[in-house]
Amino acid sequence: MNRFMVAVGLSTALLVGGHAVAAPPMSQAALFKRQLSDCMSRRMGADRTVSYKDAMRMCKDRLQPSKEALAANRPGESDTKTH
Repeated sequence: MNRFMVAVGLSTALLVGGHAVAAPPMSQAALFKRQLSDCMSRRMGADRTVSYKDAMRMCKDRLQPSKEALAANRPGESDTKTH
């Protein structure tokens, strides 16, 4: 009986592992939501006085680059020469 359970567990792990490798990568929006959710849960877990909205605001500010940083990275204003 013990060998049967080990065989079932091992075959299940192989089937699930094979499916995870073949799964398509997460979209950018889904990845951002996952990161935001993880960040918010860490913030609210570390400090119980932080509200949901405050945690969301702090995490969005942390995860999204500022508009100034995005403007500085525009390709038209670079100091390098274009060929």
